[in-house]
Amino acid sequence: MYKEIISQKQAIVLMITFIIGSNTILVMGGKSKQDIWIAVIFAIAAACVLVAVYARIAKLFPEKHLFEILDILFGKVFGRIIVLFFAWYLFHIGAAIVKNISEFIRIISLDSTPVCIISLMTGIVIAYAVRSGLEVMGRLISIIFPIWITGTLVLTILSIGQYDINRLKPVLYEGLEPVISDAFRLFALPFAETVVFLCFAGSFQRKSSPYKIYYYSLLVGGFYLAIVVARTVMMIGADNLSMFMYPLYVTARLIRVGNFLEKIELISAVLIISCTFTKATVYLFSFTKGVAYLFNIRDYHRIAAPSVFLASIYSIPLYESAIEMIKWAQDIFPYYSIPFQIILPVAVWITAEIKLRKNKNTTAENPQNQAM
Repeated sequence: MYKEIISQKQAIVLMITFIIGSNTILVMGGKSKQDIWIAVIFAIAAACVLVAVYARIAKLFPEKHLFEILDILFGKVFGRIIVLFFAWYLFHIGAAIVKNISEFIRIISLDSTPVCIISLMTGIVIAYAVRSGLEVMGRLISIIFPIWITGTLVLTILSIGQYDINRLKPVLYEGLEPVISDAFRLFALPFAETVVFLCFAGSFQRKSSPYKIYYYSLLVGGFYLAIVVARTVMMIGADNLSMFMYPLYVTARLIRVGNFLEKIELISAVLIISCTFTKATVYLFSFTKGVAYLFNIRDYHRIAAPSVFLASIYSIPLYESAIEMIKWAQDIFPYYSIPFQIILPVAVWITAEIKLRKNKNTTAENPQNQAM
């Protein structure tokens, strides 16, 4: 079967978009209020440690994806059991993001349309993207990314007149505890979510550096989020972050340029939806690859559509409302994700290092035995 390859640049752009993803919807609010941007920076610092583990795993096993690595390290039986659990995680979170997109679209423009219809239509678009493959996804995101950056800059420039830097004060008024609490949440969502990229790290170009891919993406995507939340606080104030369902979209609605340029929020909506689509596609692409590996299906394209549609159907009753969805993401997901984002990768890394060292020792001893 043809092996898909994406360049280092494409992988970085894809990961940056993934990091931003639905977090433009979910990152706001929290206990730290006007200090939320500091919480983002703390989360970036913590993630710098964890992504070193992810990058090391990719470096130790070039041209291997996570599912193959689990088989190599833990054997066919136990390895496949772990793959099954990780595939569930990919499926569950992928479905949750489909719900994110569907609820956002319903609330801002299609309030009279049943969410099930929106979810299924969303599934059709994502299924097409997954079936198109990783290379097409990489090329497409490389084309879209500059447009997306331009749109972000336009929104930032047009909203400058409404910034009030005093809304960022007082800094650390309630101490570090609320900041650390929000940093933990932001560490899990979005930064530690990049563990998903190990599912197709074997498709990185041979000359690519996993460390560059992870760290460039983490820093660019992370500081973008810090700027976005600081901008949002300066526009609507910390107290309003938790009042509005989608603060980033609300701030775009506040932008007016004279009496001739309105509806700027359409730019914001397109940016949010496109980034969230990318994130859902990455999750469900990885899930499809995992299912194909579990059932020894050589061509994952054959099961792309049913896999994505299954996730779309599962997403419909997943949450009763957008409020419940956001609450789950903020309060439960950080703990729910620990086995998949921290425990499993660290176990894989430690096991890989031990096996690598044993293999080196065995190789070093063999010439001595032959000489004797």
